[in-house]
Amino acid sequence: MTTLSPQDVKTLEQTRQRLSQLTNSLGSLQQQILASDPLPPWSSLHSLSQIISQNLASVSAHLATHAPLLSSLAVYPLPNYPGREQEALLQQLLRKKLEPGVEDWVERGRAAGEDVATLNDGRGSEYVTGLWEWAGVAANEQARRHEWGGDFTAEEREGGVENVITGLKRTFEDEEESEEDEEGDDKMPDVKASEKNLPEEVDGKPLPMDDVLRFLVKGEEPKR
Repeated sequence: MTTLSPQDVKTLEQTRQRLSQLTNSLGSLQQQILASDPLPPWSSLHSLSQIISQNLASVSAHLATHAPLLSSLAVYPLPNYPGREQEALLQQLLRKKLEPGVEDWVERGRAAGEDVATLNDGRGSEYVTGLWEWAGVAANEQARRHEWGGDFTAEEREGGVENVITGLKRTFEDEEESEEDEEGDDKMPDVKASEKNLPEEVDGKPLPMDDVLRFLVKGEEPKR
């Protein structure tokens, strides 16, 4: 390719803009983490993670769409370019190989992807999807079986909390006894629940793992 058309130049400019947006969002996240002690609020991290995810998706889609053009381009300096004054930038632009650190984690990512693709006689994606679907149901069944509430399960309370091996030196009191003591010291007035403030009944079906992850990452409510 000798001469770039106006459309090709526009594509390169769009690539630069998308990469610049991604770099700025990553820099903003890094700056907030370094400036906050201990960590920024979860709402701020969630907002920045959404922005970074959107920028990554935009860059990935743009590179995939214009892959033939971008893979055929060759970068070279013009004769009037100040090569001595901008030697570091020039070397970075003309570099064809990835940096050693980047090349290392790219190879690890490719190896991990190949391992997943070869699982279960080549049905890697189907295997992972089935694994996630099973994990959500199994986790919910296990949680219901133990009836978690407080520091101990129902099974541990029935056997006596003093027999639970926790590795801690302090002794534990039964939750029911401690609650009775607190009720004797400070009694709360009786509050009658009305039909308006009763929780809505939900079916016993577990949420799909995709809905759980979508809620954790994007905050979207599961669709029923």
